[in-house]
Amino acid sequence: MGYTHYYQVLNWDSDEWKAAWPQLIKDVPMIIDRANGIEISGPTEDEEIVTPVQIDAEKGIYINGVGDDSHEPFIIKKDGWSFCKTARKPYDDIVTTILLRAYMLPPKGFDVSSDGYWDEWSEAQDIYKKLWPGEAPRCPWADKLEQEESDDPAIRVE
Repeated sequence: MGYTHYYQVLNWDSDEWKAAWPQLIKDVPMIIDRANGIEISGPTEDEEIVTPVQIDAEKGIYINGVGDDSHEPFIIKKDGWSFCKTARKPYDDIVTTILLRAYMLPPKGFDVSSDGYWDEWSEAQDIYKKLWPGEAPRCPWADKLEQEESDDPAIRVE
């Protein structure tokens, strides 16, 4: 197992996601720039070799850390991955901010959950607030937890 984020575009052909996807592609470089100092790479077979990050509307998004700070690649693409284990390595701040932005653009078009807690996404929340000060980031899985809480009084949202 491990520290994992789970995500899914609910319908790539929906009007909501068709509008959100190009915006997300435009926003990812800003997220990377704001998370200054975090070394990341694009697709590569060797985790020590840095390649350009992939951010393309057709090919998708592909990001990983570098060297000892790499783990699993974060990929969003049609018919692609739906989870990423970052092991809380530095690139996790970029991954969680991208996931947060992907969720906030079309909240009913992108599903996100995490093995982490919302307070562990504090750096992503800070980056988000600096880039989009008029938008308060919301916990992507809060609605699910509230539903579980209403179904089972033993589960609590904190």
